[in-house]
Amino acid sequence: MRVLFVTTAYKRYPDDVITPWMVEFIQRLRSQDVNVSVFTSSYKGLKDQVIDGVPVYRFRYFFKKYERLTHEENAVDRLGRGPLNLVLSFFYIIFGSLAILKLTRARRFDIAHVHWPFPHILFGLIARYFGRVKLFATFYGLEIRWLKKKFAPLVPFFSALINRCHVVTAISNHTAAELKNIVRYNIPVIPFSVSTRSKTGAITDDKAIMFAGRSVERKGADYLIKAFASIKNEIPHKLLIVGDGPERSSWEKLARGLDPSHRIQFTGWISDREIGDCYRTCSFFVLPAVYDKHGDTEGLGVVMIEAMSYAKPVIASNVGGITDVVEDGVNGFLVPPAEVTALAQAIKKLALNPSLCQQMGRAAKKIIDDKFNWDRITGRMKSLYEEYN
Repeated sequence: MRVLFVTTAYKRYPDDVITPWMVEFIQRLRSQDVNVSVFTSSYKGLKDQVIDGVPVYRFRYFFKKYERLTHEENAVDRLGRGPLNLVLSFFYIIFGSLAILKLTRARRFDIAHVHWPFPHILFGLIARYFGRVKLFATFYGLEIRWLKKKFAPLVPFFSALINRCHVVTAISNHTAAELKNIVRYNIPVIPFSVSTRSKTGAITDDKAIMFAGRSVERKGADYLIKAFASIKNEIPHKLLIVGDGPERSSWEKLARGLDPSHRIQFTGWISDREIGDCYRTCSFFVLPAVYDKHGDTEGLGVVMIEAMSYAKPVIASNVGGITDVVEDGVNGFLVPPAEVTALAQAIKKLALNPSLCQQMGRAAKKIIDDKFNWDRITGRMKSLYEEYN
């Protein structure tokens, strides 16, 4: 079975950190005799590649210097940064359409699986009708919220296009619910799990509260900084903020003003081994997600799932796909988004109760092992592929 993943971005070199869960998913499918290739955009002139045995077909869409609409940050954020990016998006659609037409007529695929279907459903439909493939689409949440908020008049047209898919899936129940009245048929919820890391060393509690992810508005780390600062004299922990992005400088400035003792530490991007050590030794993980100016929030929360795979409980906002993972009072705590006081109280409760941390941590690992097991996820998707192959 030959499957073509259609996606905004894909890793550019073997150690690239782009969408590690998709990389893992592809490798898992390939191990089950699903021959996956990737169709994606170029990055600054990058051409077709084979990475980790996976053929990656890249389409050029502008002059090399300007091919940066994707990869460095998501396209939604990039489009808000001036008219040039709107021009780039136009060429992205045109040249992507021509490239997938050429590819699917030259090479045989059984299934085209479109990720982030707005606007990639256009590529998928070209593959369906000219490449004669079965068409799948997976929604993550951002694209449907962005469509409804910024391009509301296009919703009926988009609905007509997306309903030409053979199968539409969503990564969370929250995302599936957002597709109500857009997709006419049943939407299987198939999440992703975490990339496989070597979990070497003992799981310990080194009195560190951990956050990890891109430094962007929807992650809500500014509320975490304020919550930690309000109770830092009542707990022995430090706050570790892992990652980088456009909001990092403002978060660091906020932290300097609220924490002159420097117990809030920023690491930037770190290696897989180093982040694995952080998960292994932290007390618990916090994901204080909010809705950003685009209406986006966490579609699932992969970093949170990864922390839980290390038997660490989670404090997270009661938004998006997070509620598919965190059961309040069982494997962590859910708090209202952007409410510093509630977040601070939850942090204090876990920080001062190590036995509760351990109990919730065991429950956290169990739900990951049961519900977010790669064999289960891969098996469900492969079964769908086989049903329509």
